[in-house]
Amino acid sequence: MRRKCSLLATAALVSCLAATFVSAQPSAPPGTPGALPRPRAEGYLGAERVPDHKVFLPPPPAVDSPAGTADLAIFRETRALEGKPRWELAASDDRIGSRKMLSDFGCAAGTDLAAIEAPALARVLARANADLLVMVGASKDHYQRPRPFVTEEGPICVEVSPAFAASGSYPSGHSAAAWLYAMLLAELVPEDAAPIMARGRAFGESRVVCGVHYASDIDAGRVTTTALVAALHGNAEFEADMAAARAELAKASASAPRPDAASCPAPGALERPW
Repeated sequence: MRRKCSLLATAALVSCLAATFVSAQPSAPPGTPGALPRPRAEGYLGAERVPDHKVFLPPPPAVDSPAGTADLAIFRETRALEGKPRWELAASDDRIGSRKMLSDFGCAAGTDLAAIEAPALARVLARANADLLVMVGASKDHYQRPRPFVTEEGPICVEVSPAFAASGSYPSGHSAAAWLYAMLLAELVPEDAAPIMARGRAFGESRVVCGVHYASDIDAGRVTTTALVAALHGNAEFEADMAAARAELAKASASAPRPDAASCPAPGALERPW
């Protein structure tokens, strides 16, 4: 059964997302084609060494500021996307987990990343994500920005509960996680960096289309991830795992299956929707 992390308050949401990135890995025996092992849940840096969001991440824009006014305008404008293909993609992007995201980025990389045996890739993504979740959770709890649908009228593309409505909107955890996958995969497969980064951008923008985040929440998620990746590059274990994942993907690319074109976004679907 798929975890419904979007129904939880901030602290529980972070815990659920962390579990999802691990439990999303299949439990097939090692060596089974397409199997990804359950990676360690511990981050590379840990809570005491991740970058302090209070130093690099500014507070969310005030409602009556130019940026705050733009946030509201974008939310209202994108309500018109309900029922359209971009809305359906945004609803699909709400589902977050390792295999789902590898499949999404596989379309950009031209390789079905979810179908290959890549334990080194799974390990580096899971451990980096563990550090990211610490940063996102601390930021959400610190700023406690209300989500747009709490104060504004309009459809949203996911189910909500009172607990989800009360959870912090800034920064976007989905956007941060997608940007992490994009940044690391772009390093590992540099020849496909442009489409990979485009998918990471669109993944975050789906949260705005869904109506559960403001545009500035998405930007804040990307800034948070960028700060983490910069710090990770000073960690020897991370660098070793990245080297292993790079060699692993290079070896697998020759025989890896192509993604199912029918399951990938149509041309033009990833254009910015506002």
